[in-house]
Amino acid sequence: MTKRRGKEQKVPEEPEERYFLNPESVSSHLFCSICQDVFNQPYRAPCGHSFCKACITSWLRNSKTCPEDRKSLQLHQMHHDFIVENIIGDQMVACPFRKSGCDFIGQLQMLKSHKKSCEFNPNNLPEFLKMKEKENTPDSNVADDEVLSSPAKPSLMMRLFRSGDSQKSLLKTMFEDKENTPST
Repeated sequence: MTKRRGKEQKVPEEPEERYFLNPESVSSHLFCSICQDVFNQPYRAPCGHSFCKACITSWLRNSKTCPEDRKSLQLHQMHHDFIVENIIGDQMVACPFRKSGCDFIGQLQMLKSHKKSCEFNPNNLPEFLKMKEKENTPDSNVADDEVLSSPAKPSLMMRLFRSGDSQKSLLKTMFEDKENTPST
């Protein structure tokens, strides 16, 4: 949260990338009618309809009715639909860093904790390796035809980095020396 003029304002969360292993197995009842995607932070209206929190919040800025049945609706009437969230949390997903080489597959509810410790998460890489990996990672905006491919083979630098502490310090020294050496 950030403070601005004495009020606390929430910083909007970026939607988490989710790669469902078997998208066809996700029930159509678990999709938001606004964004047409699997619920992300589902919120339920008193009339029984659920929506993604971000979707319904945006909708209610312009309209004061439920998108499904047009009954009067205000944001304070909505509540977190933890039952639907738990059902979605049981779905199997792959790590969003799969294109860099991560082979994690697990329940969606475990993804957040996995990403914090994932060796392929750019936030977990040392500075000298971040730029090199960024150059070697395929563009994540390229469509994969909705088919989850095998994890990419990690780059040689990443494999050396993952292989142990002695290689980590050697690799770091090698790249720091290379960057500090004047070119001729």
